[in-house]
Amino acid sequence: MKLLATSGMLGYGYTEEAFRRAVDGGVDFIGCDGGSMDPGPYYLGAGVPFVSRRAAKRDLSLMLEAGIAAGVPVVVGSAGGGGGEPHLDWTRELIDEIAAERNLSFDMAVIHAEQSQQDVIAAIEQGRVEPLGPIAPLDPQTVRDSTRIVAMMGVEPLQAAFQAGAQVVLAGRCSDAAIYASLPVQRGLDPGLAWHMGKIIECAGQVVEPRVGQDCVIGTLGEDHFVIEPGHADKRCTRMRIAAHTLYENPSPYELKEPGGLLDTRNCDYQQLDDRSVKVTGSRFHPNSPYTVKLEGVSSLGYRTVFVAGVRDPDLVEGIDDFVSACHERVEREARSMGVDPDSYSLNVRLYGHGAVMGVRDPVKHPTPHELGIVADVVAEDEETSRAIMAKARYALLHTDFPNRKCISGNLAIPFSPSDMPCGQVYKFSVWHTMVLDDPLSAFPMQMVRVGAGGR
Repeated sequence: MKLLATSGMLGYGYTEEAFRRAVDGGVDFIGCDGGSMDPGPYYLGAGVPFVSRRAAKRDLSLMLEAGIAAGVPVVVGSAGGGGGEPHLDWTRELIDEIAAERNLSFDMAVIHAEQSQQDVIAAIEQGRVEPLGPIAPLDPQTVRDSTRIVAMMGVEPLQAAFQAGAQVVLAGRCSDAAIYASLPVQRGLDPGLAWHMGKIIECAGQVVEPRVGQDCVIGTLGEDHFVIEPGHADKRCTRMRIAAHTLYENPSPYELKEPGGLLDTRNCDYQQLDDRSVKVTGSRFHPNSPYTVKLEGVSSLGYRTVFVAGVRDPDLVEGIDDFVSACHERVEREARSMGVDPDSYSLNVRLYGHGAVMGVRDPVKHPTPHELGIVADVVAEDEETSRAIMAKARYALLHTDFPNRKCISGNLAIPFSPSDMPCGQVYKFSVWHTMVLDDPLSAFPMQMVRVGAGGR
């Protein structure tokens, strides 16, 4: 079975040359991951995508047109970025628009992954929710305070969609690898090989050389092996890059947890077949009992305002730590004068060129730089307070005195006007847990719809 992964993320793009070459060579499946939690909690909480509408529509248009013409399944998982209800709606609007413009008609399954607070609280009370890692157990109040919670589906909901006759599957939050493992496992191919191949091709062009942007990757699954090759004729896959991808977003290259089981790669062998392709054998999949899925949820932190500036004064650079401390104290005094409790907001000042990335954990101690970049942000309960505190922080950074100061008109070079940039509401991860399911389908309701030819 030959599966085509178009891109590591819907909207990140791929070359039409590689796509056409793969489709013309014959494929049994076209898929793409549509989301991730890598960009942080905002996109799940706000219900918005983190790619542009134009880019996502371009990628989807090619996939839908080719898939319908070839009569093969087209699957998008974690639709719209976060895989919640607004993300599904956004992607479904794109699909309807493309179908109308290109005169396409097909049966589509829409699989929902957003969880109600009541269902998650019931699972907690039944003892079916556990922390994923060294974090606190989930409690009902945290659930009630969460803006949105999704569960990560495995292969079973996608397989139910295929069984129901869907040619296009639009899925909410979904395991990346499950997108590609679903059809092979349903058709009786080895689940260990299917899950492992899915894990490798879900990032598409990330496993090819030379790495120039995103591009298509082809996975061909046999009875006792799979082969990975690039879609583009001028690119290649190597043993090192394919094997290394088992470490991607995983603490272990040998045990990869997925919904409903564990992918075991201890006994895998990676063989360079030719200049372009790699053969993999030995993958195993161990089902879990009970069946568990990951829960991801976010809650609001407040509203953020950001300020960016630069410093080149050698005396200020030399004493920057004491200067920033003095600015924090000044802002606290000013906040109290406005009736704002300093405990009700957070002010962070990051100094790029002076420990902004790793802070005190940085093992490399660099000499004093000749310039620094300042990124300050304020998070407060409401937007007005956030902007008010940032205005005080900006003024403090611009005009607070320091030893040997000569720049009495201002300490900073400010690149933008307006200088204070409101970022809107911000979120934090509040749910990062696992939930036991008696039925792998129970948390993921599906609806079948007819797209095109008067459907919706």
